[in-house]
Parts: sequence; structure tokens; C-alpha cells
Amino acid sequence: MKHLIKKEFVESYNLSVSPDEIQDDIHLFGEKSPYGLDSMDVLLFINLMKNKFDLQLEAISTTSFQTVNNIVDFIEKQKQQSSL
Repeated sequence: MKHLIKKEFVESYNLSVSPDEIQDDIHLFGEKSPYGLDSMDVLLFINLMKNKFDLQLEAISTTSFQTVNNIVDFIEKQKQQSSL
């Protein structure tokens, strides 16, 4: 799942890095991001992940999408809740 998220991230923002170069715990968005992406960019990516993984996003915090690890955790929790 991590590789898929990284691949989507690179393709969505047309970045000049490979998915394998993205560290799991590096900030993808905001001031700490090495990619120059801001809060508007995270909203686009959240919507992309929502559609790709069929997520329910009524009340989501953008901090859930700051790192690849955060995104995987969020998706796994969503899948667990939906299977109950």
C-alpha cells in the first residue's frame, strides 16, 4: 500500500523523484515538506485517496495525511471500521 500511495503522490504532483525516494515518515505537505506542497495540495490528495480507497471522510484532519505512514494508518483504520 505504501508504494501505491507514493506512486500516486509523485504522479499527482508531477514530482521529479521516484516513489522509492519518498521516506515513509517525511512530511508531504506544509512547511516541513521538501516538495513545496501546501494545504490546498493536501486537500486534492485527500480527495484522490478517498476515491482510490473508497474512504468515508466526514470529519478528517489534514494531519492524517502528512506522511505516508499517517495515510496508511488512516486507511487501515477506515477499512477496519467499515468491516465491523
